[in-house]
Amino acid sequence: MEEKSGSLSDLRVLDFTGVLGPYAAKLYVGLGADVIHLEPITGDALRDCGPFYENIQGKERSLQFLYYNAGKRGMPLDLEKEKGREIFVDLCKKADVLIESFAPGYLEDLGLSFDFLSAVNPKLVQTAITPFGHSGPYCDYPASDLTCSALGGFLYLAGVENEKPVRVSDNQAYRMAEAYAAVGSATAVLFAKKTGIGQFVDISCMESVGMALENAPQYWDLEGTNRRGRGTVAGGGIIHPCKDGYIVLVTIMGRNKVMWEPFVKWMKDEGVDEWEIFDDDKWIDPAYRSSKEGYTTFCRIFERYSMKHEKAYLYDKGQSFRVAVTPLSNGKDLLENPQLKYHDFWKTIYHDALQGEVVYPGAPYEFGNLTWRLGNPAPAFGQHTVEILEECGYTKTKINALAKEGVVYVAES
Repeated sequence: MEEKSGSLSDLRVLDFTGVLGPYAAKLYVGLGADVIHLEPITGDALRDCGPFYENIQGKERSLQFLYYNAGKRGMPLDLEKEKGREIFVDLCKKADVLIESFAPGYLEDLGLSFDFLSAVNPKLVQTAITPFGHSGPYCDYPASDLTCSALGGFLYLAGVENEKPVRVSDNQAYRMAEAYAAVGSATAVLFAKKTGIGQFVDISCMESVGMALENAPQYWDLEGTNRRGRGTVAGGGIIHPCKDGYIVLVTIMGRNKVMWEPFVKWMKDEGVDEWEIFDDDKWIDPAYRSSKEGYTTFCRIFERYSMKHEKAYLYDKGQSFRVAVTPLSNGKDLLENPQLKYHDFWKTIYHDALQGEVVYPGAPYEFGNLTWRLGNPAPAFGQHTVEILEECGYTKTKINALAKEGVVYVAES
């Protein structure tokens, strides 16, 4: 893949996704690819998803839309109209990747199957992100992030014994699928660059979730047990309160006395009341640490100490004793985190439409020769329609006619 100015600026990505899918193309934006976000003529459904800037709802104020589509160009397009489909084909002729999240069979029913699109552009990579993929007994079932997380096994992990499963915030099943979609697309593009042959990349949210379960399925396969949270095990990755929030503490795993001894020294050197109780080999026994007596005793002694200190202090002090302790960061903590500040992780963009600034996460990686950038604010509805269509050879007269017919939408300049 040829680089221009240290970026992937020779790569064009069409992104026709909504609530499901936008993060995949976003990962290409940061490295300089030209990403065009196509949305229905009625608007991307993500525009209606909160939270909203200053808690005021509006099509241009969804913080999710602003984040996932920053750096992209945008154009509304009605695929239900024949002229809309013609424009779509024109765009696919010049694209390297099409990332879409339509229901299986939707594009085929419109005469826009992969076989048809690849005939007009043999190098095209089409990546479809759907709940269950384009084949199999579930492929036509409706689904949400919640159902994908549940069927994929993700929900079950968060809980103990017979407790109800717990869903994490945001659409994590979707984000998993989108990350795999970005990687799968990149692999297929590299293949296309080498061979001239594009391909259809089928991404299943359910399967993506299954890939993220670490060794949970193997627990059942090898031990016949369903893995869940550790529960109330003293020193076993338990959340403890402190003066300004919470920390997670791991003082021992199995019978690893070498891990336990630094924790005891920490408690001793800090002069913690009743620290001597920890200086006993019974704590090396997992059964005792899992017992009600062991857990309540541990919490009584340690939390009496932790509640006197802030999580930053406990983190630094624990690290000095080589004990695995970490703060539970909230949004404010992340914005103020010295490690993230050192790497200039947080980026700020001024939005004219909002008359204010929005802070965005930066890149999770740094390259030697590639340049990452956040790019311009997410496109307003119809902001780049004229620009994109002119690149495809459409005249202003033709564009105005298409806008009047409702095939595309052109934002007022």
